[in-house]
Amino acid sequence: MPDTWKFEGETMFIINILAFVFVLGLVILLHELGHFIMAKRAGILCHEFSIGMGPVLYSKKRGETVYSIRAIPIGGFVMMAGEEINEDMVKVGNTIKVLRKDGEITHMILNEDDPRYEDAETITVNQVDLSGKDDRPLTLNGEPVNEKAYYVFKKKKLQVAPFERSFESKSLTQRFLAIFAGPFMNFVLALFLFIMVAMIVGFPVEDEHGRITTEIGVVSEDMPADGVIKPGDVIIAVEGDDDIDSWQRFSEVMQHNRGTRELNITVRRDGEEVELSVVPNITIISIGITSAREPDDPHEVKIGPVQNNTPAIQAGFETGDIIRRVDGTDVDNWSELLDIMHANEAGDPMVFEVEREDGSMDTIEIEPYGRSLLESQGASISRSTIGVSPVHERNLARSVPAGFGSLRSASTMIFDTLRMLFGGTVGVGDLAGPVGIYTITTSAFQQGLITFFNWTALLSVNLGILNLLPIPALDGGRLVFLGYEAVTRRKVNKTVENYLHFIMFILLIGLLLVVTYNDILRLLNLR
Repeated sequence: MPDTWKFEGETMFIINILAFVFVLGLVILLHELGHFIMAKRAGILCHEFSIGMGPVLYSKKRGETVYSIRAIPIGGFVMMAGEEINEDMVKVGNTIKVLRKDGEITHMILNEDDPRYEDAETITVNQVDLSGKDDRPLTLNGEPVNEKAYYVFKKKKLQVAPFERSFESKSLTQRFLAIFAGPFMNFVLALFLFIMVAMIVGFPVEDEHGRITTEIGVVSEDMPADGVIKPGDVIIAVEGDDDIDSWQRFSEVMQHNRGTRELNITVRRDGEEVELSVVPNITIISIGITSAREPDDPHEVKIGPVQNNTPAIQAGFETGDIIRRVDGTDVDNWSELLDIMHANEAGDPMVFEVEREDGSMDTIEIEPYGRSLLESQGASISRSTIGVSPVHERNLARSVPAGFGSLRSASTMIFDTLRMLFGGTVGVGDLAGPVGIYTITTSAFQQGLITFFNWTALLSVNLGILNLLPIPALDGGRLVFLGYEAVTRRKVNKTVENYLHFIMFILLIGLLLVVTYNDILRLLNLR
């Protein structure tokens, strides 16, 4: 199983598109499938099951439901009879055309000029009951109407929905389950993926004291340790500290030496002690820069490739820049720079003076991410990595609780982000829309199967939680109205409810457009 996927050019672009469509389609499909299954179990007539929004690319009718794929892959829907308020399709005084079969009206053509039905009988409606409430038969001008009759529009047909087949006719519990099942399926998908990742990755081997051993299981390709440290090596000392008796202790020593540009590591290999030297990758996550892989001077603060969609790329940092000063303070090595960055926990604006590759000096103003924002996303201000991991073993019994733990952590991360958004710590400009999701998805895909699965799970959790927010037009808003009905024993006025849904839907579309605009600016490194 590859650590990373390696494709180039047009092939890579096509595969990225397919990966994006697969991920977004999967999380939307499972969400809508949850709604659909519970609606069908409750006996609700589902007119359409759609993946995507906008123009229809493909549709096929099976039974009562039209299954469709639409052009814009940013959502989906299950059209349930009676979920939205509708004006009566056929009213007293209307002139329509009808088709009959076996003495029952089967089609009601609402456009009497429709050339497809020029030979159909034209009638003027003087009496109509197409709800069938209280078990009344469906009738039109006193004639029986088949319970599966159709309204015929210019481009589609819609089955008549007797009251007992409508969303509104069902019990509170049935309606709750039909709404809640969508987000719930997102949590189920995320849990499954997290458990699968835990099974694939496994768990670090522990000694008799419950400590993770320092035996190397994997050396990542193209990382500093590649070709230096080997699988099977046992780390016994770092920078002269020979008290490395567990992986936890190794991590502590690495953190203590986070700014050391060249690490001296001692390993036990085939029963012998071997002295090795590794130049770690130092990444300052709060701004998005990484140390140059092979600097001319190991103590020089020279940066490597600048990460996309980060404060550094937006501020103007370039590969090969050498950082000379920060806020007027000389910086001679990575340790000094890291001390300065870690001291700025709040993410206050900073001024960097850098030397370009052509020898010229430039001043860069930048606003780093604060510690609270980074920690809410499971990150830290900086990290130093060499690309090794301990020996792992697969264990199903541990994978299941680990999956639940990952689900809880992902949910907490999202709630922390929402709290900071409403608290003003982050703004709308920091959110990601479809373009941002595409960028993250392609990046995750290129980093390998495990990262790809983790990202898909995180996206699914995001969709589930965001849909449960108590906002009209979202599932959470509908659940709030059901809660009101449960407490007051009175249904919310459907006209008011649907106006609220419509207004909030328009606002959400506006927000989506703003977020997408910011995504494009970030993609072009203009923001």
